[in-house]
Amino acid sequence: MRGVKGQGFTLFKIGVFWMIMVFGSCKKQSETNQKIKPPVRSYVVTARVDKKGTNTDSEGKAVLKGKYDEGSKLLSYSLEYETIVPDQISLRNGVKGSKGTLIQEIKLPAGSTNPVPLSGTIVLTPLQERNLLKGYWFVAINTLQRSPEISGVLTLKQI
Repeated sequence: MRGVKGQGFTLFKIGVFWMIMVFGSCKKQSETNQKIKPPVRSYVVTARVDKKGTNTDSEGKAVLKGKYDEGSKLLSYSLEYETIVPDQISLRNGVKGSKGTLIQEIKLPAGSTNPVPLSGTIVLTPLQERNLLKGYWFVAINTLQRSPEISGVLTLKQI
C-alpha cells in the first residue's frame, strides 16, 4: 500500500512541475512579444516635371529635389524650372492622370518672369505621409494657357 501512495505523490510532483513549466514559459513569451518599433527612415525625393505627365506639347521642364524624414515628418524641397512662365505651382495628391487634391501651393515671387529656384518645407500629416510613400504625390505647374501645363510624380529613394 505504501508503494501506491508514493507513486501518487511522485505523479503529483511531476504534474506540479509541468504546470510550473507551462505557466512559466507563457509568462516569458508574453514579455518577449513586445512590439518592436520600425526604424525611422530618410528619403531623397525627386520629380521630373515635363510634358509626359500631362500629354501636352509644352517645352517647359522642371526638377524638384528634396528630402523626407519619417522621424520629424518634414519634407524639404527645392524646385527649378525652365522654358516656362508658371502662373501657379502646386504639390498635389492623387493617382497618375488625375487633377488630384491640393496639398500645398508653392509661392512664386511677385512680378518675376525669370526662372527662379523655389524652396520650402512641409510637415506631413499621417495620411499625407502614407500617400507620399505610396507614390501618390505630384507637382503640377500651371500657365495662363493650360492647367496643368506640365507635371511629374515625386519618387522616393531610401537613404
